[in-house]
Amino acid sequence: MVFKSKLIDYNGPMEKLFTILKQPGYTHVISTLTLILIVLSVRALLMKKVRKTDWRTEDKRKWYVTIRNWSTLTLVFGGLGIWGTEIQTFAYSIIAITGALIITGKELILCFHGGLLRAFNSMYKVGDRIEIDGIRGDVIDTNLMITKILEIGPSNFTHQFTGRSITIPNSLLLSKVLINESFMHKYVLHVFKVTFKREENWKEAESCMMEAARKECANFMEKAQENMEKLALREGIEVPSVEPRITYKFSSASDLEMIIRVPAPASRKGNIEQHILKRFMAMYLVDKSEKNKHS
Repeated sequence: MVFKSKLIDYNGPMEKLFTILKQPGYTHVISTLTLILIVLSVRALLMKKVRKTDWRTEDKRKWYVTIRNWSTLTLVFGGLGIWGTEIQTFAYSIIAITGALIITGKELILCFHGGLLRAFNSMYKVGDRIEIDGIRGDVIDTNLMITKILEIGPSNFTHQFTGRSITIPNSLLLSKVLINESFMHKYVLHVFKVTFKREENWKEAESCMMEAARKECANFMEKAQENMEKLALREGIEVPSVEPRITYKFSSASDLEMIIRVPAPASRKGNIEQHILKRFMAMYLVDKSEKNKHS
């Protein structure tokens, strides 16, 4: 019995592989992936070094922004250098197509651009509470053309759903100011106001309000502070305090406005406000009635 050995020829497949990789398209892809890997690695390393320094929070924040901007510019200009010829050819085609589309669908193009702006900048996501052009509510659906919200109102005086859904064209994102009330995620700093006559005992009212706020927020105060510390570390900002605070403003010649800031779960800030106000009214009005009896 004779055994014949078969030699496997690797030259053929390897030559085909090198031939494929030498083609411009594959070379560009490999160069782009290499550029992205290098830039992101250097950016992560620099961010880590800045985070470990004992610099002031403001200085760290400036370096975070500088590093992010320079890494983005490096990726953009590096990509243009790699794909310059292809981009130029593609741009001519896009210009011709865009010219036709602008004539037939300007509003659709603006909505599309607004959707891209939202997507690339993470302006908001489903579940966030936003306000734009006087419209306020919780986001329940979004795509490149529209954003659908459940309305909350009236205006910004309450936190109750009106039962209506509103569809907002994303073109508004290009021209209107957007407010995202859910920026701090699970816990937020909620502000509400109470107005008094200037002749009332505002010191006693402040004492009752502060006691009501502390009792209502005691169960989640530590978790709220942890959430703020994580936010400050991620964004490079100073850690905000979650302790209830009260400030004042003269809203008119006869009225004094008490401005109360408290921590609250993002999904329950309206309920927390109502519970604090009920505690406050129970304490403050009872104290007033007892004093009136004694007098």
